[in-house]
Amino acid sequence: MDDVRIGEKARSLRQDGMAPKAIARTLGLSVADVVAALNDAVPTGGGDEPQCWVSAGWSFGLGLDGAPDWAGYDRPSADVERGGLVAVLAARHREHASKALVVGFLLDVWCLGVKDAHPGDAMSHTELAEFRQLYFNTFESYLQVPAALARDLVFGSVVYARGLGFEPHEDFETAADVLGRPQDESPIRFGRDGQPFYMDGPYDDPGSVLRTLKRTVGDGDFGYVVEASDIPRSRLPHAGTGPGRSKWRGITPSADPGS
Repeated sequence: MDDVRIGEKARSLRQDGMAPKAIARTLGLSVADVVAALNDAVPTGGGDEPQCWVSAGWSFGLGLDGAPDWAGYDRPSADVERGGLVAVLAARHREHASKALVVGFLLDVWCLGVKDAHPGDAMSHTELAEFRQLYFNTFESYLQVPAALARDLVFGSVVYARGLGFEPHEDFETAADVLGRPQDESPIRFGRDGQPFYMDGPYDDPGSVLRTLKRTVGDGDFGYVVEASDIPRSRLPHAGTGPGRSKWRGITPSADPGS
């Protein structure tokens, strides 16, 4: 089977949801060969652009009218129920170096921007393939995207979150240098359907987040789902005009943020 045929078959099986290891067994190839075939399918933009991957379902709730081409780099995923959480991984291959420099970002594209950042590790081709599987392990699936799309997501989410009063993770700047800086503003409209929507995470301070949103965008102009049980109900703002409502001690929101 020639390289073109291998690439076509590998991409077809990956689109069907098959993991690279399973594809390798099916085609009688090594995992590294399968990963290389999948990577060759996506343009990075040329030059020394990094290879980039994002968790599937990243576009749910976002506005892509200004970036219609990006819509083709996503697929449906149950991860939309995570409330705007998107994982991004980037690997920059350096000239005359046997290892790539790898960075990662955990984004809240509906509200908080860059919640976490992996500042960078040098990895061989095999190490990168293994790390990528581990990195996206808690997500249903992931897909490779152009570096320009990864930048639009990462840097665009930072700009959006700063407008709401939230700064990115402390390791963002270091990791961002590896991803590369964008030349233009992100064309993606962030927030859920154009509005801030917050879902609390295990390391968040929900009270502080909600107070900030109330100050920067106004009570009633954002949606949220809060599961933390230590915030008095009287201190929760109005639920806003978005589809979410406050969640208190196991009470189910009137509208699931993934619906």
